[in-house]
This record gives sequence, structure tokens and C-alpha cells, in this order.
Amino acid sequence: MRGEQPGAHALVAISIAMTLTACSRASFPAAPTAVVAPGPEMVHLEAELGSSPLDIRKRLRASGGMTVPLAPGERLSGLFDVRGSQTPYGVAVTYANGQEGANETLHVSLDGVRIRTFVDRDSGDAVEGWETFVTDPAGSASLEPGRHTIAIESEGGDGCVEIDFIRLVPIN
Repeated sequence: MRGEQPGAHALVAISIAMTLTACSRASFPAAPTAVVAPGPEMVHLEAELGSSPLDIRKRLRASGGMTVPLAPGERLSGLFDVRGSQTPYGVAVTYANGQEGANETLHVSLDGVRIRTFVDRDSGDAVEGWETFVTDPAGSASLEPGRHTIAIESEGGDGCVEIDFIRLVPIN
């Protein structure tokens, strides 16, 4: 989140590895990054992690300064570990989508089970829309301790949506 100190959410037990496919480019697995601490806390997965050979877009207003474009049929996935006890999480996706044509359908899966399908929104016009980010709810799931996989797949639309990050927040 902007304005927060690095490690502000370090009470998360996460190992992250992203496999990204960006607008008709090949997939490249990323090296895992780890943050380990007890308890159910927010999980924040930046789309651009491990993305050095991929098509990454620099966006000044993106949380990490970059996004990963997904064209129809492409998929972004990430691995993370949850520690502690079984916890229900709400999932949200933050993205940019310029107003240029039909909107994409996004399918969100957790551990191979689809938890939500939704049509993305235009976040602005064909120019500023790529620097304006919106967040949509993307389902929920109760997660046991251990390794989990989250994935977003794009279908249809005008050609591309730019993913900024995926966030999982414990539901009280």
C-alpha cells in the first residue's frame, strides 16, 4: 500500500513465487520471496514479482510502480504459504483497464477451484485509464495452513487488462 513502511504487514507468513504470462509472451517462473511470521494477516502479491523477462508496464500510480498486462487466454498465478489456523480470506484484484473496447472476463481460482468470475471495469479513458486503478472483490475462501496457489485468467475483451496486485485479507 502506498505510504506504508516496508514490512508494515510483516505479520504474514508468505512464500511467494509468481508465474506470469504477459500479453502473448512466454511464461517464466520467478524465484520465491519469503516473509515469515505468525498469525493470519493480509497477503499482498505484487503482479510484477519475478518478472524480469516479461512484458512489464511502468505505471507511476501502481503500488509497485509496475503492472503485468494479461491478454485473453493468459494467466497470472502465485504461490503463498499461510501459517497459523484455518482462516477465511476475502480476495481482491487491483488493476487498470483503459476504455478502448469490450471488457475482459477475469476468472480467479484458489488452489485450482474457481472462486469468482467477473467482467473487469474501465478505469478511465484510453490514456489516463492505464494510470488509474480500481479494485474489485474476487471471491473468498477458507484457507488452512500450508501452501496455496492463486491464479487470474483473462478471457475475451479488447486485448489487455493490467494487473497491479492481488490481496487476500482475513475475514473476521
